[in-house]
Amino acid sequence: ISTEQFAIIEDSFKENETINLQAGIDFKISVENKLIACFTRFQFFINNNPFLILSVKCDFIIKENSWLDFVDNEKKQINFPKSLMRHLAVITVGTSRGVLHAKTENTKFNRFFLPTINVNEFIKNDLSFSLSEEKQ
Repeated sequence: ISTEQFAIIEDSFKENETINLQAGIDFKISVENKLIACFTRFQFFINNNPFLILSVKCDFIIKENSWLDFVDNEKKQINFPKSLMRHLAVITVGTSRGVLHAKTENTKFNRFFLPTINVNEFIKNDLSFSLSEEKQ
């Protein structure tokens, strides 16, 4: 687990204003380490100005025999089923929720939290990565 980015921009925060949340999920792999990295990005906005920014990465090491099950040598790619990627995303979103709480504890920003997020909206298909590059 690593906090890739965290920022509170107090000047952008205004009480009693409408707050919007932008969320994103991304994946990268390390072929050498047989690792899937899941990244989450969250930004809380008021009037298109972010006041709370969080990006978290969770690394998941895949056992070699399982990794090899996903490899398509003919196409020189690795294919992960959406069910696995959704599971990793759910774990990473939950971890992000805890990181946000820990980073804002004892501040006025601790009242902002990540709502339930339907990762199915972010991951609609199986994901494939090229094996021709070390990292993607």
